[in-house]
Amino acid sequence: MTESVPLYTLKSLLAHPEFSEGQYWYQQAYDANQVVFLEGDKGRNTYVILNGQVSVCTRVVLSENQQMLSGLCELFDGDEFAHSCFFDDEPHNATVKTVSPCLLAVIDAIKLKAFLDANPEIGYGLLTHWIGIILPRIRQGNKRLSSLFSWGLKAHDIDSLF
Repeated sequence: MTESVPLYTLKSLLAHPEFSEGQYWYQQAYDANQVVFLEGDKGRNTYVILNGQVSVCTRVVLSENQQMLSGLCELFDGDEFAHSCFFDDEPHNATVKTVSPCLLAVIDAIKLKAFLDANPEIGYGLLTHWIGIILPRIRQGNKRLSSLFSWGLKAHDIDSLF
C-alpha cells in the first residue's frame, strides 16, 4: 500500500513554525478597488487571501485606440494567486485588484523555493496542490479560447467551410 503525502496549501504553510512571518512572508492590507499588481508588471511574490475578495482581469485590445479589462475570475478567503512567479521571471499575465478590503499574505517566491528545497516533502505536497489549482484554470482558459475562436469563425462566415 502506498503512503499518502499530505497536501499543503500556501495558507497552511503560513502556520508552519519554520516558515516564519517576516522572514518568508508578510501581511499587506488593501482597501477596496485597489490594484495589487498590473498585467505586464514583473513580480516575485505569490499571494494568499487571508480575508477579502479580489478580481483577476486581463486587458483585451479591441483596436489601436480601444481596450478593456475582461474579468477572468474572482478569488476569496484562502485562495492563492500569482503562482507563476514561483516558476519563472515572466511578467504577470493578468491584473489583480481588490473587490473588498483585503488582507493578503505576500510570500517571496525565491525564499519559498529555498524553503521547499530544504523541505521536499512539503514541496511535493504544495506542488500537487498547485497542479490541482492550475490545471482547471488552464482547462477553463482553453474552453474560453475555443469558444471565442468558434465565435470568430461564425462571425466571419468561415464556419460554412467545415
